[in-house]
Amino acid sequence: MFAYIPGEGYVGVGEVAGPGAPFTDARITFDGIDQPLSGLDLEGTYRHSDDDTDPDAVEYVVPIKWLSTRVRSEAFKKPGLFANQNTACKLRNRATLDALYEEFDLGTVD
Repeated sequence: MFAYIPGEGYVGVGEVAGPGAPFTDARITFDGIDQPLSGLDLEGTYRHSDDDTDPDAVEYVVPIKWLSTRVRSEAFKKPGLFANQNTACKLRNRATLDALYEEFDLGTVD
C-alpha cells in the first residue's frame, strides 16, 4: 500500500501486516510494549458518539509494516501521477505504479 497526503504527495509504502480491527480493539507494539492503540496519546480522534450502537460508525484500522516512509516535506509528487482523496483505493495506473516503484526502490511492478 502507498500512503498519500492530499496536496503533498506520496510519503510511504508498506505491506498490510494483519486483518483490520475496530479502533477500540486494535493493538500495537509501541516502544516494545504490546498495548491498545486507543491507549496511546494520538493526535486524531477515532471514536464517534454512536460507534457503540451503530456498527457503520465504527472506525477500523489496519496494521501496516512500513517498508519506506518520508516526512511530508519530502513527499513524492510529480505531474500526472494518480491521486485520490478517498481513504483507500486500488491503485491501477501503470505509470503511477512504475514511478512509485522506482522512487521507493521497490524493483519492478509485477
